[in-house]
Amino acid sequence: MSRNAKIAYVSLLSLVGLIALLVGVFFLNLFVGLIIGIACWVGSGILARYWEIRK
Repeated sequence: MSRNAKIAYVSLLSLVGLIALLVGVFFLNLFVGLIIGIACWVGSGILARYWEIRK
């Protein structure tokens, strides 16, 4: 997998975390959106470190 593809996957996972947080704030329970958002951001950080790319 190319470096740009890895960066795209990490950025997409971070974007999913942001969208989950915003949906949780405006439409669902804040706690649920916060937990899902943090899980996505932590997952993207772990994935970035595993693939040795900078966020």
